[in-house]
Amino acid sequence: MASDRVRVAIVGGGRTGSPLIEEFLKVPYVDLVGVADMNADSPGAVLAREHGIFFTTDALLFASKGDEIDLLLEVSGDPSVKRRLKDAFINEGNRHTIIMHDLVARLMISIVSDSDVLIPSLHPGDEGIG
Repeated sequence: MASDRVRVAIVGGGRTGSPLIEEFLKVPYVDLVGVADMNADSPGAVLAREHGIFFTTDALLFASKGDEIDLLLEVSGDPSVKRRLKDAFINEGNRHTIIMHDLVARLMISIVSDSDVLIPSLHPGDEGIG
């Protein structure tokens, strides 16, 4: 990872992912390098294509990117996705990429939106490492 930039990929382009994409596009030290969503017409998928960002319907492709992704935000809302991603990263030998939890995404959105309270979870079943 270059110390002055963070390469980010997002899994989930819906209610949590699309606001994160919008915010990351504004930050000069973030390179949004990929978005994945099972729905190719999700708001996040549309944003990715509009901004020339790699988009896929197969989030597991990110595991093979090695050190091209510093931080992966998994906000799909599907608890099985995090487990499959973790397994794929292990199988690929990718020990570089950090997989971030929905709670951290909620914290980030709350901070950038200057909220006095933590925004509610849109994925209440997302717990721990999965």
